[in-house]
Amino acid sequence: SSIVFFPFGKAPVSLISSLAHSPMSSDGDSYDGYSNIDRGGGCDIRRMGTVPLLAEEIQIDDDGASVVFIFPRDEEAGGEIDAEAEKDDPQAAARNIFFMWDNPAFYPVRLTIFDELEALEEEGVPEGEYQDLVRKMFLAILQAGGCRASSSSSIDNDEVFLKVAMPGTEARLGEIAEHYRYRMPVRDEVWVETAGRQPFENDEGLSVPVYLEYNKDTAHMVQDFRQIDEIRLIMKWLSERVNVEEMLKQKVIVRMFPACHYNQMLELAAEWASLRRPHLAANYDDVEHVRDYFGEHIAFFFLWFASYKKGLALLGMASFVAWIAKHFASALDLNVIKPWIPEFFVIYLVLWVVGFNELFKRKSARFRQKWGMKDWDSQQARTLPSFDRKMEGTTAGDFWRMMAQVVTGIYITTFAVAILGIAIINGEMRMNDDMRLAAVQPYIVSVLMKVCSFVWSKVAVNIVKWENHRTMQRFDDSLAWTLASVKLFVAIFPFVQLAFLEPSLNETCKASLIQAALEVYSATGWPVGTMPLTLGISALNGTSTDGTNLTESDLSFLEEYTSTTDKNVCISGCYPISCHQGGSQKNGFTCRDICANNLETQLMTYYGLQVVSAVVFLLIPIVLTKAAVVTEMVKVSGHPGSTFVAVLRSLAGLPFSSVKTTGGTYSLLQYQAKCHGSSPYEYGSWGGSFVEDFLDIAIGYSLLACFSQLKPMMVAMGTVSYFIIYRILAYRMLNVTCRPWPSGSENIGVWQEIMDSIATIAVTCNVALSTFVMEPIKHWPLETKFLFFILAEKGLFSLRSLICAMLKDQPDDVTRIYDQIDESEKVLTIPPLVASPKAHDFSRVNIGLS
Repeated sequence: SSIVFFPFGKAPVSLISSLAHSPMSSDGDSYDGYSNIDRGGGCDIRRMGTVPLLAEEIQIDDDGASVVFIFPRDEEAGGEIDAEAEKDDPQAAARNIFFMWDNPAFYPVRLTIFDELEALEEEGVPEGEYQDLVRKMFLAILQAGGCRASSSSSIDNDEVFLKVAMPGTEARLGEIAEHYRYRMPVRDEVWVETAGRQPFENDEGLSVPVYLEYNKDTAHMVQDFRQIDEIRLIMKWLSERVNVEEMLKQKVIVRMFPACHYNQMLELAAEWASLRRPHLAANYDDVEHVRDYFGEHIAFFFLWFASYKKGLALLGMASFVAWIAKHFASALDLNVIKPWIPEFFVIYLVLWVVGFNELFKRKSARFRQKWGMKDWDSQQARTLPSFDRKMEGTTAGDFWRMMAQVVTGIYITTFAVAILGIAIINGEMRMNDDMRLAAVQPYIVSVLMKVCSFVWSKVAVNIVKWENHRTMQRFDDSLAWTLASVKLFVAIFPFVQLAFLEPSLNETCKASLIQAALEVYSATGWPVGTMPLTLGISALNGTSTDGTNLTESDLSFLEEYTSTTDKNVCISGCYPISCHQGGSQKNGFTCRDICANNLETQLMTYYGLQVVSAVVFLLIPIVLTKAAVVTEMVKVSGHPGSTFVAVLRSLAGLPFSSVKTTGGTYSLLQYQAKCHGSSPYEYGSWGGSFVEDFLDIAIGYSLLACFSQLKPMMVAMGTVSYFIIYRILAYRMLNVTCRPWPSGSENIGVWQEIMDSIATIAVTCNVALSTFVMEPIKHWPLETKFLFFILAEKGLFSLRSLICAMLKDQPDDVTRIYDQIDESEKVLTIPPLVASPKAHDFSRVNIGLS
């Protein structure tokens, strides 16, 4: 199938069956200093370069493009379009693409496609004809809109790359920016000259520019458009006229993505995304570079991640101090102090969780101001093509939103029943002397948690589509809440069940304590350090080899694990598995129960799986993308050897071939297209997505915040792991994931609310663990424990409220600068009033003292 190509400054040419390379500019202007076009003589000089993922040099062929569209060719040319097949209802299909067809004034050119399709409909419209007409119309809209474009064939000639740009030096981009009231930062020199002072600086030492709406009066004051500004404005203008998602659906295009900025990519690869220095913390310069390449949406995520890494280091030091103090207390026989050391760590942990959240809110407020993102979500958000205005405010719309909540509730309930069912079955098997499930229960539950989380990730995105969201930001926020509500429940509930429900869920009740004890320990034997084991009494019949019978006094270690009803004596489902003399229990024993043991095992197993899976799922797309790129390079290069060997060589960091090849040269756009094909940055892809990347870290954060007092080594594991994960994620983001659309954002959005919810859960969970699971409070009388729980929880919540009041979400320096900016905008944009040309007669006005 063919495609129209419009050289710049010329009228449209006729359809052609294949497209040769054509330069981005016909007037010799370079774009951003990295075009490979020889602007002087007009000949095409191949500029070669490298990318971190490959050992081979590739051709830098982006031509200064900002947005790339990939069009498939027909089957005859090696593509996937069946040009002879008849198109079903071509008029309706075209209306779905040019969805504002009923408002022709909205388009810069007349939509001739509908007349042309009508003329062909009597004999049927072949797919090839339909594709040609749509592509012709698409390019006419781009040309009339002021875009520049060039095209080139893919390396195997089955696709055509359309490279679109609208350089910031051209007046048209400014017109679009003015139309959308796009805000740009004022140049420092203009600000100094006009205001007579240096740019504002906040309390973190960051320079804060003044932002003005772009128009013809402010154009000379503001900074030049960046590439991401160009991408945003092109796509916002285009998306209001063309449904590019529908073009993908109809296979008019097979991919589209923002073009890679080669120089910026190399700059980010040198430090921020370098795998050679995973131990280094990200700095503000890194975040600024990320913002300029990926946009504020991604930059806020990495700003949060970098802050989390630093916070983990502080928490890790506290856990190490607690570990040292506990061992010193053991060595010095300070048994009174030792049980209270974890309680002090709990207080620090809760304060750390609350402090981290509040401090990041303040940091994000400063960066929102510095990046000019105030009110971005309401002013610049793009409407989704899938949004159905007819569903708004209708009964059907309300029904589908309600159904989304119902399905979520059913899934959570089903998971909870499954976890409780495993616990009950395990209890029944133990009572029948069958310990097979007990031995593997922590691992089964951990795997079940991961499986249920994975299944919900596939279900949730379809549920959120039912809700008919208007903008991508609203869709992502709803998806985040839908995923987080279930996945956080899946991550936390099994540990809550084991810590708080298991004691009563699997009680063993018999007519006497001896019968109940024999029932509990018949399969595992008596706990280490207890009298029955010392006396050699069998846990099967209660008698030793020398005839000594078991007595209730021998079972004194069970005193705090038993309860009595009218007819029975019951032993808690959390029964002791090892004991030693001394400690805080009334009977002189300190025991470790099976629930605490299983809780720690299950916690470390799941947390380890979470960390390992995070690393693995970051490495898999790196391998898949490299394999896909090398496979295509081998195919077109004439490489005589094995493709498998070539891939292995590339994975080892070597050129895929040890001999010189004779085929075509691989290009930067071909590389980026292959990344988009194998690992795009979208939900459900190997390339990850904003929601999935944040959710994986949020789950680990919730486990640390709620349960790390049980196993402080989790903090050390998390600190090391997340320093490594940060670098791998940065590497994947830059070199493997096709560059995502550089969206703006005011902050981390709904994820801040999710983090606040985790902080609330963490306070209650930590107090409950300290009261009912940890030494020494768990041995207090039940009434005293409940009183302590209520007072401690209320006290910590009050302390949290005090911290939140002291650390306001918007710092004073941000408020002060906003006030100064409001005044500055008047100075910059409102000209001073001159004397009135017509003065009134004041000769009879007297306001003197006498």
